[in-house]
Amino acid sequence: MKNKLTLSRIMLLGIGITSMSHQAHAAPWYFNAAADVTEGSYKDSILRDKLSESGITISGDYLDQGGVTTKYSKTRVSMKNSATATDQKTLLLSGRLHFRPDAFPGRLTVRLDGYRITNNDVTADTDRVAVVAPQVGWLSKGENLYVDLGYASSRYQNQLSVRQYTPTIGFGFNTGADWIQLRSYQIRGLNPDRAAGKSSTSGLDMKWTHFFTSQSALVPTSLTLGVATGERIYAVDMDAQSIANLADLNKGAATLGLGWNITKSAKLFVLAGQSRFRNVALSNDYKLNVGYASLSLDW
Repeated sequence: MKNKLTLSRIMLLGIGITSMSHQAHAAPWYFNAAADVTEGSYKDSILRDKLSESGITISGDYLDQGGVTTKYSKTRVSMKNSATATDQKTLLLSGRLHFRPDAFPGRLTVRLDGYRITNNDVTADTDRVAVVAPQVGWLSKGENLYVDLGYASSRYQNQLSVRQYTPTIGFGFNTGADWIQLRSYQIRGLNPDRAAGKSSTSGLDMKWTHFFTSQSALVPTSLTLGVATGERIYAVDMDAQSIANLADLNKGAATLGLGWNITKSAKLFVLAGQSRFRNVALSNDYKLNVGYASLSLDW
């Protein structure tokens, strides 16, 4: 039986909110560094036991014109029955440009993400994965409406190419205290022999974020609830900037996240969640329970 990697993460906020966070920054260049760790446990899985991941992300932005991000992460999936663990490394390079066209008020963002994944999969089915993911997004002048269209082209070994389309809408209400984002995942070009019998999948992510006004560092500044419905496989998460390169079918997820502004420049975010999967070949339905923490610093 093939030993393959699973990784399912749902981050705190969508691109629509995170793109607003630097609007008031006065210096021409500003930077952000973040370190994160994920620990997970599989429930009812025949093959998988534990998940561990750590990563570091560094971003730089110039005024409101654009920026670059690089991210490196290492992941280990421990298997049951003394099977060999799956060890994976992921490298991301992302660039973005911002425009303010006269045709419609607001900010237009063009973004391009590139991923390279390597692991010790002896079948090579999930090793040496290359992903190119462009995205075009628009944030309204009042910062209460956001739309984007994302596309991802994923190339796997052994002649597998996957296409993904992710139309997204986000909107704020309650005088900016609340934000809702909806993102559709339309995945096409699947090989049924390597995709749980599917030639295509459809799914929907829904996130609600509430922002608190307390000035105390002990009180969270935000609370986010996320729900994923439908089905997806080989998905590219445009918010978390991660790849689910395991050929098991994701059947949905639920998450709860809390964010804190520890200082003006330091932020902490923690998340707990559960994802549901099905291994069709083994008729095995199982869950992944995860805890995630990220500490970031702006300067």
